[in-house]
Amino acid sequence: MGSHRGRYPELDACRGIAILMMILFHFFVDLAFLGLKGPDPFTFPLRLFGLLTAISFVGIAGVSAHLKIEKIPDINRQISAFLRRGGELILIGAGITIITWFVMDGEGYVVFGILHLIGTALILAPLLYRSGYYGLLFATVLIIISLTGLLPSGPLWLAWSGICPDDFYSVDYTPLIPWLSVFILGLYSGRLIFPSGHAVYAFDTHKKPVLFLAFIGRQSLFIYLVHQPVLFILIMAFTGMIK
Repeated sequence: MGSHRGRYPELDACRGIAILMMILFHFFVDLAFLGLKGPDPFTFPLRLFGLLTAISFVGIAGVSAHLKIEKIPDINRQISAFLRRGGELILIGAGITIITWFVMDGEGYVVFGILHLIGTALILAPLLYRSGYYGLLFATVLIIISLTGLLPSGPLWLAWSGICPDDFYSVDYTPLIPWLSVFILGLYSGRLIFPSGHAVYAFDTHKKPVLFLAFIGRQSLFIYLVHQPVLFILIMAFTGMIK
């Protein structure tokens, strides 16, 4: 355990790795958006890299939810804490939706992005945690529905569920089907990795690279919110698009 108010530096370090992966992937996305030369981020292998980055973020959020539940045994306090934190993330996500709608002229803007997803999943976390193996069964069903293409097309207001118009496009789209399953798997993985809130394996968290990654991981939300404007400014400055 670290000294940062009961945080888990090993988990923060994993989150820090995910943050660096995100920045790298979005660097290539921004190159493509600005019409600059670079590998295509929407085809293999960068598309897979971006997918693994999102899976890492959502899975780590699930593990973190397990640890928070272990610290708050009272169900009423759990519901209150997760409702508050989940609501905060959903509100921030809504702000991103509004900003990207204006910036992108209503085309490809963030409809139900990763913050919307994690916020919703956190609100559901106390219930999912107590569902036992039914939660894992539910996650499996969500994955099967997604992989088999059973979801029909539908109106935009159902995009949060995974049902969306045929011509739908968004730069950040992580609907509940199938992405809630990743959070659930993280939630249950937390039980294996941190049973009763204690790590099964001893991690050396005092090495400088781990400390650096853990520091980044603790600032994950802030970095997530500012990294795109910073990337755009840096890319445009170094390529002479800003004079």
